Amino acid sequence: DCPFCCLPLPPLDHQKSPMYACCGKMVCRGCDYANQKREREGKLQPACPFCRQQTPASVEEVNKNAMKRADANDPVAMSSMAITSYNEGDYDTAFEYWTKAAELGDVEAQYNLSHLYREGEGVERDMKKEVYHLVEAAIAGHPNARYNL
Repeated sequence: DCPFCCLPLPPLDHQKSPMYACCGKMVCRGCDYANQKREREGKLQPACPFCRQQTPASVEEVNKNAMKRADANDPVAMSSMAITSYNEGDYDTAFEYWTKAAELGDVEAQYNLSHLYREGEGVERDMKKEVYHLVEAAIAGHPNARYNL
């Protein structure tokens, strides 16, 4: 749910609900628009609508913030770091981040672990572990995990 208007956020759609790198919060497009309008009208610097930190100016700053949050055991940041590692082809690091995020309750991490076990990326192919992670993600409400089961 959006932390401002309490409307439910679309599941797994970052185009409709942006996530801010500073605090890892997702807000709905309407609240994001209202914040941008407030900043334009007040001639303010762009900032996160939740924590009011200025928007990072570079990818390095975004990665630095994500690493800081991951060190503080933020499962959303760990999943973000895992996605970055996965896209770079570093499946072992992605597996480590997703495993830790899944232990902390991140549903998306559970689903991504099932994918790693299905494809054998960074781990040995294991149908039982794939199904285990799919079941965990499905129980927590992940729509793709439910479909894949």
